[in-house]
Amino acid sequence: MKDCFYCGSPVEDTAVRCPYCGAHQKAYRMIIASSNQAYNEGLARAKRHDLSGAMICLSRALRYNKKHTDARNLLGLVYMEFGEPVLALREWVISKNFCPEDNEADRYLDMVQRKSGMFDRIDNATKKFNQAIAYCQDGNYDLARIQLKRVLSANPKMVRAHQLLALLDIREGKYQEANRSLSAAGRIDSNNALTTCYQQEVRAHLAEARKNHKKKKPQQSQVVDFTDGNDTVRMPRQTFIEALDNSKSGLFNILIGAVIGVLVCVFLVVPTMKQRANSDAASALVNANSQAASSQSNANTLKEQVDTLKKKLDKYEGQADVKGSYEQLITAWNCVKEEDNEAASTALSKVNKTLLDTNGKSIYEEVSKSVDAKLMEDKYKEGRQKMDAGDYAGAIDAFKTVIKIDDTYENGDALYRLAESFEKNGDTDKAIKYYSKVAEDYASFYKGRNSAKKVELLQAASEKTETEQ
Repeated sequence: MKDCFYCGSPVEDTAVRCPYCGAHQKAYRMIIASSNQAYNEGLARAKRHDLSGAMICLSRALRYNKKHTDARNLLGLVYMEFGEPVLALREWVISKNFCPEDNEADRYLDMVQRKSGMFDRIDNATKKFNQAIAYCQDGNYDLARIQLKRVLSANPKMVRAHQLLALLDIREGKYQEANRSLSAAGRIDSNNALTTCYQQEVRAHLAEARKNHKKKKPQQSQVVDFTDGNDTVRMPRQTFIEALDNSKSGLFNILIGAVIGVLVCVFLVVPTMKQRANSDAASALVNANSQAASSQSNANTLKEQVDTLKKKLDKYEGQADVKGSYEQLITAWNCVKEEDNEAASTALSKVNKTLLDTNGKSIYEEVSKSVDAKLMEDKYKEGRQKMDAGDYAGAIDAFKTVIKIDDTYENGDALYRLAESFEKNGDTDKAIKYYSKVAEDYASFYKGRNSAKKVELLQAASEKTETEQ
């Protein structure tokens, strides 16, 4: 027996209508069967690496039954393999809302959260792909090509990036390179209609190129006939190089060699250098655009601010605290550029922020963020190493430093590991305190639900111990 889809009452498998509410069960069973059939077809296509076909079948299965958890989870996996992790996360979150318990989406979401920096890489790759499209629309095809190569370096399974790069190659007549890009896209999605269309165009051009290559020019006769009196003399035809080799004039050969060297320099070396310079300039422009998108101020702006501060320092003679603060701030900035984080932190601690003007405070904030980011990264890594080594006291000190700066670091993982370190170190009260914060701030995540269970277990164990005493 199964429950009625409308009122939830038990209904016999052979019943056409629900005996309680009269809802038509046969039509509902046909819809569910169609959904299951579409899911099975999508699963078969996914196993054959036909990702486009699998997306269509699984989307159809979800149209028939939006609560088909297996179909939604599989669609998320297909999106992830297709190079679209954002769409995959969307499907898994929806699946989790429909079925909170015993859902494979829990494992997938937790797996994604454990990959440090994955969200940043996804965001940066998406921004770069959108920037590449904007470059194409503006006619900056070289910049678009550079940006797409960076996208594929960060997300090699992004089929749309492979296809757009192939289009750029087709536009420039580079059919071999386009064929390689389309082959890479085909290995990811074997039955993508757009990839197949592009491949047909490229293969047609390659076949035509091979056909034209087979047509050879008529060769000249290798023998020369001339008449000497009444005799006809036949001798091999000499090329220009052979004539030079047989020549007795060494000076003529030297002059010819010098002329050839100059021509090689003019027609080969100089264009290559110009092309390399243009490529370097294009790459530098892309780097500048990327930095401008991810930061409010670039290196040139900071340099101008530092120069301005140096000029102001000369006017503050006799004000030791002000001048000293600016000198320490400049020292901290230079240490950040040299990646000496410890020296930068020491110099920054000697700066009196209240004495800085607006530009000085802006630089102070930039340097402080850079120092804090490196410090959190080092301490987080140190804390994990000490946990693995069983040094829980050392791990507590390291993780405390991290959450003092940012208690949401690594999506709350630092806070969770601090609570875990207190638990393993025997400090139950502190462990309950930090587990409670994780459970409150990350209630919809696996670590939040696990922390809530930890709090209940630790409180129960503590109450039991007090009762026994």
